[in-house]
Amino acid sequence: MSPTNSSAPLRKVARKTLAKASIDARLRERLGLSQSECAAVLGVHAMTVSKWERGVSKPNEHQRLLLRALGAAAEAGLRAPVGARRGWSPVAFLGEALALAQGGARIDLGALSATNRFAGKVVEVARGDVMSKVVVEIAPGLRMGAVITTDSVDRLGLVVGSRAQAIVKATEVIVGKG
Repeated sequence: MSPTNSSAPLRKVARKTLAKASIDARLRERLGLSQSECAAVLGVHAMTVSKWERGVSKPNEHQRLLLRALGAAAEAGLRAPVGARRGWSPVAFLGEALALAQGGARIDLGALSATNRFAGKVVEVARGDVMSKVVVEIAPGLRMGAVITTDSVDRLGLVVGSRAQAIVKATEVIVGKG
């Protein structure tokens, strides 16, 4: 077999890989993010984003869920701020993306001092006499949980299926009615 014939299948695979990889680059560009900004949003190194876009490696399951949520948010019109990025928070951007992916409205960041908010739907409430566990699905298959007082669960009206926000402040997750 000549070298030309044996490399033809490899070129075909490389073209398919590059075609798939360009979809990721287009998503990033639709969001208005550089590779390093996209990496900060996803919690990976910029080289990792570059490798995904070139088809050298693939995101893991968790990263694919986040990328799907970013895609849905891009479809809903989310864009990174244009111009100087001073004060831009990748975590707040991800929170807004997850909220939009779940069909929620843009988050009003003026109500609380915590800016890391993730809107979603309550998928589990394990009630106790004093404390209860609340789990909020912030993107398909991506969940955050918190243990809060049972009084707070009742006051907020948190039941399975209700809208809620997981609000991250330092190492704590605060649940607020969404």
